[in-house]
Amino acid sequence: MLEQLNGVRTPLRFWFRFIGVEFWLVGLVPFQIGFIVGAQAWTSTPGLLGLATVALLTSSSFVLNHICDLETDRQNPRKAFSLLVRGDIAPLTGWVLFAALQLVTLMLAAFIGREFLFCLLGLTTISLTYNIAPLRLKERPGLDIAANGVSLGFLLPLAGWSLSQPLTEFPQLYFASIICYLVGFYCPTMAVDVVADRAVGTTTFATRFGALATMRLSWIAMTFGAVILFWSGLNDAFPWDRNLLWWTGWILAIQPLAHWQLLPPNKAPDYETVRRGSISLATMAAFATLAFLWLYLSGSPEPPFRR
Repeated sequence: MLEQLNGVRTPLRFWFRFIGVEFWLVGLVPFQIGFIVGAQAWTSTPGLLGLATVALLTSSSFVLNHICDLETDRQNPRKAFSLLVRGDIAPLTGWVLFAALQLVTLMLAAFIGREFLFCLLGLTTISLTYNIAPLRLKERPGLDIAANGVSLGFLLPLAGWSLSQPLTEFPQLYFASIICYLVGFYCPTMAVDVVADRAVGTTTFATRFGALATMRLSWIAMTFGAVILFWSGLNDAFPWDRNLLWWTGWILAIQPLAHWQLLPPNKAPDYETVRRGSISLATMAAFATLAFLWLYLSGSPEPPFRR
């Protein structure tokens, strides 16, 4: 196996895609939000170590996904970059790489802190049950969405929060909204793959209930997330308050309208619609989140009419 590794002449970009480097931000952003809200600081040494750990965990999950989906990936043109599909590495080598990444992840998590380790163990458990039979949650309609929502919208922010605050004081309502937003972003990626997934026999929420139902769920989830944040601001539910709502509430108001226009819930999407719509909505969400965090760390300044 070592000789095989030494003999591989694979472009570095394929290795980066294989370990999911381009998707690191999917895990790093919710983790960092949880960290900032808890620590009330942009970063710290534990925070940087946490970011590295989450990146490693994301890579291990991607490698596991490639291993478990090898047969269907061979029939999917979009997965032609996979080192396993290309034949650059053997499945056994993939398992060794997964085990190494997972071991380093958990060792680093244990070094950072016990509560952080608990969160990472939870994320690892979801990754295993999501990909490996007999559970294989990714092929159980509804549970596929729930698994992504819990891991990205709950456990990752909780891991960031745990670096400075007790787990029991986690602001549940705020991060319930994050789950809603992540479900809103995840659903279109399933809807656009309905035809390809059905062709290879993959079962997802979208293949079971259809692309239209999946797009409707996307809009409902994002709208509900905005409503939660708006309600939190009106009722001073930590970390929100009325000052923060005054500064950023207008973004919450236009998000459902923008979502309806960019990712219409009344028709099945094509790849270009999902790509452009997701990028536009993600940019809007990123701006809103950065504005909120900057104002939050600035002490929630009062609006001009209150001064």
